[in-house]
Amino acid sequence: MKAVIGAIIVVVVLFFAVPMIAAGTTNTCQALESHSVSDTASSVAGSNTGIVHNVINTVGQAGATGQAASATESQEHPDTPTGISCTADYWKQMF
Repeated sequence: MKAVIGAIIVVVVLFFAVPMIAAGTTNTCQALESHSVSDTASSVAGSNTGIVHNVINTVGQAGATGQAASATESQEHPDTPTGISCTADYWKQMF
């Protein structure tokens, strides 16, 4: 029983920690916004390399504070804490 509870705790911690670690942020909404900026830069530039991608990504990352993602998530999922909905949407974008 202790092993099952320990495994559940590890999964929950990883669910929230991986997006923040991967994006180098301090909250999951900022990680979601940062990932969205990278996806948009790749889409606009046609690849994930090159000067156009780098400029768009750099400018977008500078403004990715997580506030826009938090506001969007609170409107789309008003009964769910934004930390949870931002994390869930981050994982949805990944897969």
